[in-house]
Amino acid sequence: MAAIFLLTLLAFGAHARVFPSMNEFQFRAGEMSNRQAPAPPATGPGSDQAFAMTEAPVGSPIVRGGTTTPSSNDAVVTTVASRTPCSSGSGKTCNPKGGPGLSKQPNIVFFIADDLGHADLSYTEGNLQTPTPNIDKLAWDGIILHRHYSNPICTPTRSALMTGKYTFRIGMQTAAISDGEPWGVPLQFKFLPQYMKDLGYDTYATGKWHLGQYNRASLPSSRGFDQSVMLMAGDGNWFNYTTGWITPYPMAGRMIRENGKILFANITNNNYFPELCTTYAEKWIRNHNPNNPFLLYFASTVPHTAFEDYGAVMHTMPQYQLRPPVFSFTDKYPSRKKCIATIQALDEQFKRVTDALTYKGIINNTIIIFFADNGAPIPSSYQFVHGSNHGSNWPLRQGKGVMFEGGVRTNSFIWSPLLPKRGRITNQLFHVSDWLPTVYEAAGGDVNQLGDKPGDLSGMSQWKSLYNGLNYGPRTELVNNIDTINPQYAMIYQDTYGGLYKIIGGNIFDNSFLGWYRTPDTSDSNPQTVWTPAATECNFPAGVEVSKCVPHLSPCLFDLVNDPCELNNIAASYPSMLQLLRDKITAYNATGIPSEIKPFDPAADPGKWGGFWVPWKDPVEVVDNPPLTFMPFNPSSSY
Repeated sequence: MAAIFLLTLLAFGAHARVFPSMNEFQFRAGEMSNRQAPAPPATGPGSDQAFAMTEAPVGSPIVRGGTTTPSSNDAVVTTVASRTPCSSGSGKTCNPKGGPGLSKQPNIVFFIADDLGHADLSYTEGNLQTPTPNIDKLAWDGIILHRHYSNPICTPTRSALMTGKYTFRIGMQTAAISDGEPWGVPLQFKFLPQYMKDLGYDTYATGKWHLGQYNRASLPSSRGFDQSVMLMAGDGNWFNYTTGWITPYPMAGRMIRENGKILFANITNNNYFPELCTTYAEKWIRNHNPNNPFLLYFASTVPHTAFEDYGAVMHTMPQYQLRPPVFSFTDKYPSRKKCIATIQALDEQFKRVTDALTYKGIINNTIIIFFADNGAPIPSSYQFVHGSNHGSNWPLRQGKGVMFEGGVRTNSFIWSPLLPKRGRITNQLFHVSDWLPTVYEAAGGDVNQLGDKPGDLSGMSQWKSLYNGLNYGPRTELVNNIDTINPQYAMIYQDTYGGLYKIIGGNIFDNSFLGWYRTPDTSDSNPQTVWTPAATECNFPAGVEVSKCVPHLSPCLFDLVNDPCELNNIAASYPSMLQLLRDKITAYNATGIPSEIKPFDPAADPGKWGGFWVPWKDPVEVVDNPPLTFMPFNPSSSY
């Protein structure tokens, strides 16, 4: 088998590595006819974190997505009102047969990991500390996007995904939205779910929002999602769903909303948030009308850092702490041990979502897209990015918050039985803004109708190249970001010979650390990895700089094909290429708009609103009217 594998690599070349498809993932609905969806896991009492909450009244009805349901335990089953699918005369701009190569519109599932380190999935660098078999098996049977780029922090990446535009063109280039700041993605920019609804799709969202909450028009329920259960902020307590500030003075409030309304403590019962999101996703899939295509936006909060202590990793659970790779990991690095436990929770979330699609009998007509919003925040940067989760981007340089590869080159793959040429790695340039036009075309939409005019989007549809099994796509350059407030910029350019050149300039936080963070408890002699075809080959000793790069003093230039770990700054050797990219940055910057960022507004203090973060700038409805009323969702999974 090993010999066959090596021959396959030689036959297709280093830039088109192909692997046998895993036919066991070619699920057929008929095979599942005698299988039942698993029962919810056994649960027990949860941690209340001593946060007093006003409980919602029990016993009155609530309208959800057009369906009136009584307040009872049975009422957790909700449905989206049937939407008129695409058809001649429907007025919709789509093809009910789906995009090129498809006989019908596919279901689309986005699964986004939060602050996931490049090395913290086992398929990427073969990391033995973080086995992720459920994610890995679809990555290897899908198409691994070896050059997938996101923005370096949360809000900008999500903004680019939702709008299909570079963040400097929508005012979202500078920072992540913090609690109580009155800004978000400008309302004139249409969101991904709104485009998909134009094509007849039902839309669901769970997990982390982080795109604006100061008014109701910025909430998920107003930006295209039929059903949503989301933590509105960038981070928060995973049991009582509170988030807040340490300075200018301590404050905290509950931040979770369902369909735009606060979810009270007696509704969620302090359920472990990753578990809560997964259960909602399972429910939506189970009760979805199979005659309608759907979009599921599963924006996991795992493995983000904690807000209450910026040096801490987020909460984990005993069922993940006791898994052998976690339990056997050394106690010398307790934060790293906690991090790898949360990554087990991420893998479990992915498994349960894909299982739900299988049990429903719809996985054969579903496209699953996985990516991380940015790299892991490394310990040296914790004070600038609200903590470190002690994830690993090794051997890539730096991490979250900066535009070295460790911050922006993110793990990603696409999987579907609808893709005939999968089980491979592609090196085509892919930017997070490309996903909107890509799935829109796959769903039967005309990409020329996206935006205000043809070419209005920064993203490019890569559907045809993915479907046809190509190792190249329409993109030959991308801008990582341009920010003039926290001055920094970076972009990547592909020349006519396939070379990839990256320019990076500006500040790296306080410019005190510009290097690499090795995976804890590893060394050159004990890397704790196994070889994988997706691993990064630095071509220089990992973590040892060859030619110094100090981007706040002068821009650096890297040859990413031969130096993916950014060890050798070639700016002095290639002045013409450096100048070409500087000119391109100048031209791109001329297409930008001012940043939307605004400072904290004391009027948002949850202490003024009963302990909740509310849309305090809304001109009509600051406090929910009527409030959400419901019986407890299910017991906590804290056991």
